[in-house]
Amino acid sequence: MGNQHILRPEQKPGHYGQQALARSAWSVRAWLVDKALPFWAENVVDSSGGFYEELSRNSEPNWNAVRRLRVQARQVYTYALAQEKGWYEGHSIADNALKYLLAHGFMRDGHPGLISLINPDTSVNDPRRDLYDHAFYLLALAWHARVNEQNTSLALADTILRFLTAKLGASNGGFLEGLPENDPRNALRRQNPHMHLFEAFMALYDASGNEKYMRQAAEMFALFRRHFFDLDTRTVTEFFHHDWTPAKGKKGQSVEPGHMAEWVWLLGQYQSRSGVDTRPWAMRIYHKLCTYDSLLLPDEMDKSGKTVRATRRLWVQTEMVKAHLAQAELGEIDSFRLAAAGIDMIMEKYLRPNGTWIDALGENGLPVLGPIPTSTFYHISCMVSEACRVAGIADMEKPKVQIRG
Repeated sequence: MGNQHILRPEQKPGHYGQQALARSAWSVRAWLVDKALPFWAENVVDSSGGFYEELSRNSEPNWNAVRRLRVQARQVYTYALAQEKGWYEGHSIADNALKYLLAHGFMRDGHPGLISLINPDTSVNDPRRDLYDHAFYLLALAWHARVNEQNTSLALADTILRFLTAKLGASNGGFLEGLPENDPRNALRRQNPHMHLFEAFMALYDASGNEKYMRQAAEMFALFRRHFFDLDTRTVTEFFHHDWTPAKGKKGQSVEPGHMAEWVWLLGQYQSRSGVDTRPWAMRIYHKLCTYDSLLLPDEMDKSGKTVRATRRLWVQTEMVKAHLAQAELGEIDSFRLAAAGIDMIMEKYLRPNGTWIDALGENGLPVLGPIPTSTFYHISCMVSEACRVAGIADMEKPKVQIRG
């Protein structure tokens, strides 16, 4: 398990790019450990252990916002990762967030799977079984299992996987978008839920060592090769009809650079676990991303490279840093420097001294005034973890945890 192609510090030839990455990784980790993790644990959790959906721009919880249960799952990941890295004693935070997720989401209406949305009073807002949501439920269970050293979470993950296979499995590969089938949101299929299932399957493998999860990850990689990756434009197609032909019109031309960057990183993760050479795809996508004329990627483009949405959300930039890191590990020396520059830009433009962040910049480069989404923490914490790992910065001493039986 884990990465087999990591460059260890003693193996790295000293050069400016690697030194710059180490400095940037130290700085952003200090912000995460000293500011962000304590702030969100102390100020954004309600009395029952659930996280608020968002903050106002004044960093106050929005008590009235509908909650996406996948946000709870992402916070399980964030605080379990912090626990494992020794950044923060996040075990109880992750544990309580998972309990909240399951209490309000799992089989809430007596049917298999987890619902999507709850109201501020925890009543059901949307009972839909959403594929994208379930990818994050699986990711949360994988990381909860890592810090709990018990099999309960993995058993529940397998229960959810059986539900997905039985109710959403598609005969032509992958999964359908959700239930009920006649929901208009299921009219098109997306690559995005499958990309995050790819991530979740690898996390379940890491937590368990069971090869069955790598076989499921291999199925997601096969979908990527057959359908998602567009060789002609070196982009990732977002929307499809049910037969996996690209959607017509603007949907079929939509390109999200943030998702392309995620694929670069995930392909590197898959190679390190499976031994499959994913570089031919990762390099094409990465070099395409590097041709876009901006250090900060826009939220949406089209296949021709024209910008469709010129806002620049924070999560997109964190994923581009991870893409740089993945390619740096494969020997692209300039990628060390680019990753460091990306982290520095994020710290300058997005991260706030109190441990919160700015969600997006407008076309003019100025902050877009609006709420601060809790969901972005998942992207930030993963970026910081990867930056520290690739830079060779050791984990801190892990907090002592009382394991619950």
